[in-house]
Amino acid sequence: MKSPSGSSPPGNGWPSGSVKKGTPASEHVIYEKLRSLMQKGCLEILESERAGTQVRVRVPSEIPGILPAATLGTAPTLDEIDFFESPEGRQAILEREEWRCFYCLRKLKQDSYVIDHVVSRPAGDNSYRNVVAACRSCNNRKGATKAEDFLRDLYRDGYLSEADLEKRLPLLLRLQRGELRPTPEV
Repeated sequence: MKSPSGSSPPGNGWPSGSVKKGTPASEHVIYEKLRSLMQKGCLEILESERAGTQVRVRVPSEIPGILPAATLGTAPTLDEIDFFESPEGRQAILEREEWRCFYCLRKLKQDSYVIDHVVSRPAGDNSYRNVVAACRSCNNRKGATKAEDFLRDLYRDGYLSEADLEKRLPLLLRLQRGELRPTPEV
């Protein structure tokens, strides 16, 4: 290493603990580096013998303080999943509704359903408590209408029987209380 004036600094010109390119590192430098990595928790020295030193290198998730807890592969909670955007979440909602429109009970197919917000956005969110599987017809007819009022409209228009309406209204309350939990494969 040369100074800006072109002369070499005292000593070998290389900072302590570093190795000049093309020159093998000394045993002392190697052990310093190994000890430093061991102190940081990056590796563990298993055995030192004539043929060399055996080490166990740790992956980032095994080193304390390297990765924030959220990135260690912990699954999101049910309340953290976006059931409107996530394909797995959408599928879980469809299965929770047993492949039927939440509103009119029409049988749904994989390509003929939508995920509907019970409370329309922006007031409503994408949680499992606020989204249902619906047929396209109900989704279009409901618009921003309150779900309870829409169910009553379906009854008045002959799409739901009185018995169906009496079952759907309590289900809607259970949904909003978080009692109708889907089982997503997230």
